[in-house]
Amino acid sequence: MVQSAYAEGDREYGEYLSSECVTCHQSKDVDAQIPVINGMHGEGFIALMKAYRAEELDNPTMRTIAKRLTDEDIEALAAYFSALPVPK
Repeated sequence: MVQSAYAEGDREYGEYLSSECVTCHQSKDVDAQIPVINGMHGEGFIALMKAYRAEELDNPTMRTIAKRLTDEDIEALAAYFSALPVPK
């Protein structure tokens, strides 16, 4: 069985790191300009964060945050957020 990279991420560490994320990314759709990341597919989360880190996506706040994260941090956050239920 093939495991995705985020499946190996440390969920507890991801929860620890998530406090900065949840400051803006609420668990329900409060602001249409700031997406909900709870329940987000892990591989998609990783791809987006790496794209922000590489400055391929244009959002100064996300670029700043992503540049401070290691691959291990991103995988842990992906494991944590992908395990949360998708908001209704």
